[in-house]
Amino acid sequence: MRLTPNDILNQKFGISFRGYDRQEVDAFLDIIAKDLEDLIRENSYLKEEIEKINTELIRLREMEEIIKDTIVSAQKMAENFKESAKMESENILNAARLQAEKICFDAAKQASEAKAEVLKNQARLVEMREIVRSIFDGFLENLDRVIKNYEK
Repeated sequence: MRLTPNDILNQKFGISFRGYDRQEVDAFLDIIAKDLEDLIRENSYLKEEIEKINTELIRLREMEEIIKDTIVSAQKMAENFKESAKMESENILNAARLQAEKICFDAAKQASEAKAEVLKNQARLVEMREIVRSIFDGFLENLDRVIKNYEK
């Protein structure tokens, strides 16, 4: 059973012939009751403070978990962005390589076609030169005949 300040104040002691001075005992009991009342009040206040602190601690732990989860999510997002950017840059590089290869292939093809065209034109030029020379030679022969016939 717990004592309350009222229990102390209402406590009655029997009277004996050589007992303690009643006024001193009552005064001492008053002091004890007052101290006990203060201690109970302080204890109650401290329990409320502990409850507030525990409530705040729970709230802070929840916030800590939320912050940890947020950090983990942000790290995962950063890794995903990084991986995505890496893949995108690789795709861009691969596309650029393919385009460069196509351009080089097309340029080589055009150069080859141009070279073939030049060779073809050179061959035609040689052929036309031979035709022109043949015609010219024919004219010269005809001219020589005409001159010989005229001299005769």
